[in-house]
Amino acid sequence: MTVQDHINVLLQIVKNDPEVADYPCIYSADDEGNSHHKVLYTPTVMRVESLDNQYLEIEDCKPTGKLEGNVLCIN
Repeated sequence: MTVQDHINVLLQIVKNDPEVADYPCIYSADDEGNSHHKVLYTPTVMRVESLDNQYLEIEDCKPTGKLEGNVLCIN
């Protein structure tokens, strides 16, 4: 999924129900969605070595987004 895919879905959700814009965000912590937690941080641009592995190796991280990254970490 790309950042633009996320944005498009979020815009559609809020368009259909504007109240959702004020909901807190949560995320599932495992592949099966058995554990859920509050999102604590704003999205961060990062650079990873490869997206071919399940566990990604972070090469660099800049919270300001001023980085030639290749992924966006959402928590």
